[in-house]
Amino acid sequence: MPPPEYETSPSEVRNFARLQLGLTAVFLVLIYAMIGGLGEDVIPWWLIAALLVAVVVGAVLAERVWMSATPFPPDTDPEEMRAQAVGIFAGQVVRKQAYCQAPILLSALATFVFPYGGWPILVGAVPGLLVLAFETWPSLRNTSIAEAMLNADGAEAGLVESFREW
Repeated sequence: MPPPEYETSPSEVRNFARLQLGLTAVFLVLIYAMIGGLGEDVIPWWLIAALLVAVVVGAVLAERVWMSATPFPPDTDPEEMRAQAVGIFAGQVVRKQAYCQAPILLSALATFVFPYGGWPILVGAVPGLLVLAFETWPSLRNTSIAEAMLNADGAEAGLVESFREW
């Protein structure tokens, strides 16, 4: 199945990433405040391990999203290719966001299921939020990797330049 492609601009991709990071951070702060802090119980090692493994699995799956890009043929129109590259990158950001959000939601759920106060938020959701920021922000690293996959057959997608211009 080919990855989804969107008609979008680099500024819209940045705004989407900002919105998702902000909403997730507010969600975590609200849950932490609602629970009432850390609580008195010490979180067991198996829960720490499970939450961190979930974050690592989400990060690994998110890193593999880049490989789903189909390279452009070298004879594609440069302007069309550039617009398509931003759309493909946007689709990849959406998929990466879903993979990175799953461990955060698991940590939020663990906060309500287990009697350890806000520890699951600190142990699983905060690292998950950092992974979400690292994986979904259109940084030079992320745009370069996506562009390398799109240029694998000799095309020049211009994805990095698209994000530099905005």
